[in-house]
Amino acid sequence: MSDALRAKAAVIQVSSRECDDAPLVVHKETLLGDLNRNFGSHYILVADDEQRIVGVAQRSEILRRLNSANPFERRRWQAVPIETMSNLSFSNDRLRGPLISEDTLECSTIREGDRLFGLAVEGDLFLSWGRLESLFNAALSDSLTGVMNRFAYERRLAEEWNRAARTHTSVGIVLVDLDNFKEINDTYGHTIGDEVLTRVAQILEQSIRSYDVVARYGGDEFVALCLGCAPGDIQIPVSRLSNGLQQIVVNVDGEKVDVSASIGAAVRHGNFLDSQSAQLFAAADDCLYRAKKSPHRAWQIEFETGCETTRAPVAETARDLLSVPSPQHLKS
Repeated sequence: MSDALRAKAAVIQVSSRECDDAPLVVHKETLLGDLNRNFGSHYILVADDEQRIVGVAQRSEILRRLNSANPFERRRWQAVPIETMSNLSFSNDRLRGPLISEDTLECSTIREGDRLFGLAVEGDLFLSWGRLESLFNAALSDSLTGVMNRFAYERRLAEEWNRAARTHTSVGIVLVDLDNFKEINDTYGHTIGDEVLTRVAQILEQSIRSYDVVARYGGDEFVALCLGCAPGDIQIPVSRLSNGLQQIVVNVDGEKVDVSASIGAAVRHGNFLDSQSAQLFAAADDCLYRAKKSPHRAWQIEFETGCETTRAPVAETARDLLSVPSPQHLKS
């Protein structure tokens, strides 16, 4: 053990009283709008049906969303379950902890200088969440762009898929793949290539709603998870993303780097129990393939819209994407 961290014997005195800053424990399906905004703790613990802790949500992030300047965004966040705000989802497997059978528990304190870093009790290690939060967040983020990584995206997709089955809402997947990205790396170097990827991630986050999700799926491919789209509305985020990408300007020695992308989108409005999220992703990927092989930059497919499945280009040219097509444009 380093000089900075030391373990010493100690005793925990167990009390039935809650401190003023004790974390609030709520069920994972609790809506953000139903939370008492006067809770004092920096964190809220998220529990499942069996009252097991399955996640942690940060108070400041919850309040930031509930106090959004955009009234539509505020209303949408009020109807979002706290589960989606969890910084980290803990596994339910083999969860255990020290059995509290007495008023005191023998333990070892792990101290960082004069500050308490954690406790070791009956073989379990409890560390300061305040110190470890950034590490866990880093594990769920793409190290280059800062958006979600593939692992975090797939976890979030599974959560939203199950929620959509219960609440009868929609789930949309939009895939964005940069065109000729290898040529950018070969021509200008990987430093410029990394700058392009970072700018693309920023534009994608700025172009979608705050409760939607952007992740780097791998290489030069990004994915956006769009929630609650009405039939025919998936072209709205597609158009925003395409328009945003057109605003990217990267210059190398006065020469403008050409940045463009192809987009494929798929949205499911129902029948979640009889289908899988992988099928929705495959549909979006198929649309992306069609976009890359045709003059159309963006394609879309919709399922269970009250009519037969539709597959259609959102627009024929980048200029057309500046105006959003009407829902009738989707029907074949």
